[in-house]
Amino acid sequence: MSRVEIYTVTYDFNRWYYTSADDPHVENVVTWRPVPIRRSGVELQSNPEAGEFEIKVPLDLEFLELFRVSPPSGMVTLLCQSFDSATPGQKSVVFKGSIINVTWGLESATILCESSSQAIRRMGLRRNYQYGCPHMLYGGECRVNRNDFLTTGSASNVTGTSVDLIAAAGKPDDWFAGGYIEYTHSELQTVERISVGSSVGASGTLNLFSYPVGLIGGAEVRAYAGCNRTIQECTDKFNNTENYGGMPFIPSKNPFGSDPLY
Repeated sequence: MSRVEIYTVTYDFNRWYYTSADDPHVENVVTWRPVPIRRSGVELQSNPEAGEFEIKVPLDLEFLELFRVSPPSGMVTLLCQSFDSATPGQKSVVFKGSIINVTWGLESATILCESSSQAIRRMGLRRNYQYGCPHMLYGGECRVNRNDFLTTGSASNVTGTSVDLIAAAGKPDDWFAGGYIEYTHSELQTVERISVGSSVGASGTLNLFSYPVGLIGGAEVRAYAGCNRTIQECTDKFNNTENYGGMPFIPSKNPFGSDPLY
């Protein structure tokens, strides 16, 4: 009898199955493929999902293509389980979390993961006493219906981090700045989202913050208008003043300054 470890990587509806054992592990019509995997030690904690986890894998694993150019827009999760070869139905969780970084070496890739509980502890305060709006655009506090500001068209001239969208031509410059695009990955069939840094109204060119991996010419792109987080844009562009989350009337004059007429 020996211990067997299996690894399940999930992105959207795609799943990849691997095992560090010498032979494939088959269970419920699912086959975990044997690959040389080395992992870090796991700290002894009361919560098996806590802490960081690092593994080294060959460069040819399929899911690594998600990180080849830039990280994917969605969360990629990893589940590591262990069991005795004589009792495969009795599994224990070694680690469960998300992949946050991939470092490329000459012969292997190093994958750094963190648990969901660790990610929650890392989050800090999101709202400050500030002029700009902190709400997530089209989110629950913003309340703008994103479909009212949707432009759909076919991608053309996908070059680097820019893509031309003929349907976006004629919009004011930077109409999509601060917004994002959605498209379906040509191979994985997953929905990808990338933020837009700037846009050119005359040509319909959208300049993105990262490479649109999996986007090919002719594919459908859904572009959502952006927001610069000011009260003026919230009012003039979205007619959403009542839901503005910033403090646009913060006094700009310092009461402790040298002006005696405060």
